[in-house]
Amino acid sequence: MTTIRDRAVTAVLVAVLAVSIGVIAQPSGNVPVIGGSTPEPSASVAVSLTYREGVVGVPQSITPVTAHSRVERTLVGLIFSGLVKLGPGSDLLPDLAASWTQDETGTVWTFKIREDAAWQDGEPVTADDVVYTLQALKDPSASGAMAASWAEVTAAAIDAKTVRFTLATPITGFLAALTQPLLPAHLLSDVPMAELGTSDFALSPVGTGPYSLALIDSTHAVLQPVSATRGPGASPSTVPSVPPSTSPSPSASPSPSATPTAAGSATPAASGSASPSASGASATPTRTPAPTPLPLVTPAPGSRPIDSIAIYFYTSEAALEAAFRAGDIDAADGLSGAVAKDLQTLPGTDAVRYPTTMLTTVVLNLRATHPELRSADIRKALVGAINRSAIVSGVLDGAGVVADTLIPPGSWAYDARAAGSIPYDPAAAEKALAKLGWTKVGGLWAAPKSKKAYQMEILTVPLDANRRLSLIGTAVGNAWRQLGFDVVVTPLAGSDLTARLRAGDFTAAVLDVSLGLEPDLYPLLASTQVRTTGSNVAGYQDPALDTLLEAARAPGSADARTAAWTALLKGLAARMPLIPVAWAQDIVVTRGVSGVTPRLITRSGDRYWDVLSWRLAADR
Repeated sequence: MTTIRDRAVTAVLVAVLAVSIGVIAQPSGNVPVIGGSTPEPSASVAVSLTYREGVVGVPQSITPVTAHSRVERTLVGLIFSGLVKLGPGSDLLPDLAASWTQDETGTVWTFKIREDAAWQDGEPVTADDVVYTLQALKDPSASGAMAASWAEVTAAAIDAKTVRFTLATPITGFLAALTQPLLPAHLLSDVPMAELGTSDFALSPVGTGPYSLALIDSTHAVLQPVSATRGPGASPSTVPSVPPSTSPSPSASPSPSATPTAAGSATPAASGSASPSASGASATPTRTPAPTPLPLVTPAPGSRPIDSIAIYFYTSEAALEAAFRAGDIDAADGLSGAVAKDLQTLPGTDAVRYPTTMLTTVVLNLRATHPELRSADIRKALVGAINRSAIVSGVLDGAGVVADTLIPPGSWAYDARAAGSIPYDPAAAEKALAKLGWTKVGGLWAAPKSKKAYQMEILTVPLDANRRLSLIGTAVGNAWRQLGFDVVVTPLAGSDLTARLRAGDFTAAVLDVSLGLEPDLYPLLASTQVRTTGSNVAGYQDPALDTLLEAARAPGSADARTAAWTALLKGLAARMPLIPVAWAQDIVVTRGVSGVTPRLITRSGDRYWDVLSWRLAADR
């Protein structure tokens, strides 16, 4: 039986490999672009207390299940919220949920919704909203790649304020999936799922997040704060934190998936309801929130709370950069590493770096029909021939970190000693190949017992589809070419690349894979996933590693889970089934903004987890 994440990886790989979605922005003359002036915010908002952020693109669909572009995810992160939310370190904070229980099998989760939780139009948040949201997530016509992610989770409304999730397979990190923002059933129940993304609601959204949409046009959006009870107009308050029940150490856990942008979900509620204990398993004690302060970073002395937020839309990175230089905005989001580095030299400017779960990796074809690279020692030699530090500093312009394993350094599951590190050493790589029986034919490496050069075709994406990923593919190709391999780099459109991966018609491919904040590598590497879902596109099969993968995803105490992940990281270091290259970072350049605490994120909108603690400089 596959889990929600087993199916998610395939869907997300398709999304990752697809041509990047382009967003056409058409700001009018009053948007703060080159030569323009700053638009006036809502009349009721004090200009001096408005936080102004810029991003490239114009939103077309502002809902949690249809948002695809950075600007759309930015607005979703401010307007919507879920049952739980991200907190500092590895914490998950109760948001719309007051409490929850988990049965002993790890397959039944019961959530109580806060009695005072309300939509921004004043309507109460109910279990029906949870069920409706998960119906949308499961519907391919509404959410696309997310549908497979929630396929084997069901949700039932027990009463107006109680919802029960039943999982086909225990998922230790399921709690993190419930950071998924909710949709209002009372406003959308009559909207066909296929029309959700283009409905009136998609550009006039009503959520439960810390800010509500007050104004939006082709140039900018203005958002105003809502109270902790989700009613408009009152001042925001700090949300109490709850200890991370599924993550052993103080780092970061949320979002269970070995997949990029999708994570868990639920099916429509059954017509009959049952008590939380109807499954036959006893529930664990309810987790009670502890009143601990939210912010980790102390705001600058004399700084002031934010009254409103204005998000400005730009046609290009150049226009966004110019607006920041002119002082028209307080922050620029989504800049390339080079531009961010340049802007950071301006007086009073800071670059806030958010580590992400997006991994750029080289997937090798390790099926039995491709025996040449099936030795772990050969794969380690290939890793040692890649100057990953140069890729981070050059191609990424510093907007990332070297990846030594398949778990991000900010994750609670990461252990540097267990993960190990292979240094850049082409000479050592060449000696290793010779020791393994590879020989040179005409100056090029030939596999053992072969008399002709071994050709490597590296699949990647076109430059205009994903410049960063394409350039990394070229850099990897050059590294292996310099090592002595006959290398051809082939850029392919997303659909063609996906088709060849699924068919096993490749030697190597440079891909982006997001692993989620609650890690699970089973879908990417387990032997069963070669045939059942296609998510193990490498075709890697190793019964011993399967055992480690299963242990790492199994429920257990904090100590047991930590030990299981340490063992898995050591197993990965010994086998190197995928070649890790770099972890991406999201960079936001700010001026006069304080109180911001960066943490590990999956979606760009996740960085607003602590927005209620942000402050503006007194002289801004």
